[in-house]
Amino acid sequence: MIEITLNVGERFPVSATAKYLIIREAGDGIWLNMRNSAEVLVQSSDVIELGSIDDITIINKSATPQLIKFQISPFKIDVGASKNMIKGIEDIVTVDMPAGVNIGAVTQNGGWNVGVLSATTNTHKPRVSCLAGVATKLFSAGVRKSNRINIRSDQFNGVSLGGSNLVSDSSGGFLDVGMVDYMDTSGELWAFNSGGSTVYVDVLELV
Repeated sequence: MIEITLNVGERFPVSATAKYLIIREAGDGIWLNMRNSAEVLVQSSDVIELGSIDDITIINKSATPQLIKFQISPFKIDVGASKNMIKGIEDIVTVDMPAGVNIGAVTQNGGWNVGVLSATTNTHKPRVSCLAGVATKLFSAGVRKSNRINIRSDQFNGVSLGGSNLVSDSSGGFLDVGMVDYMDTSGELWAFNSGGSTVYVDVLELV
């Protein structure tokens, strides 16, 4: 999950590598700009199908700084694994567009329909021990795969996520205690534990 605070008028570009954008929490006046579509006002618990869109921009159009927490996932989120459940996960945001507008190979006729991308192979990995005060590799780079990662609720704190051992507590995304995230990537993933005790991260490879 990514958590950011946008200043007034600030634009935050996101490179989308998965199918769904899940808004876990959003302040007032947060808009989403997507290629070949109108801007959309987002609210907490919105779920937006991205289709083949791979670049989006989050914009704060309010008069004050606003917080947004979001997640990009190739799958429907298993809300039962999260302390902070997403309300109305089945309520998909619809973006109206004129007929004939194309996004990739999908023809839009006034709305987007949600499909579910299923894994055919699930490979469990050993729990990763993230020692206090250091960055630990969760998985290596390779052929593009989806990985489900989570921190069980009995752990002491969350970890910051990044693409190298340079990730720190002040950079990258963040996976909190009791949360689950899906990473669709060919790159490696590292976790930095800023707490005082070892944190264990579970990894499930979805292919």
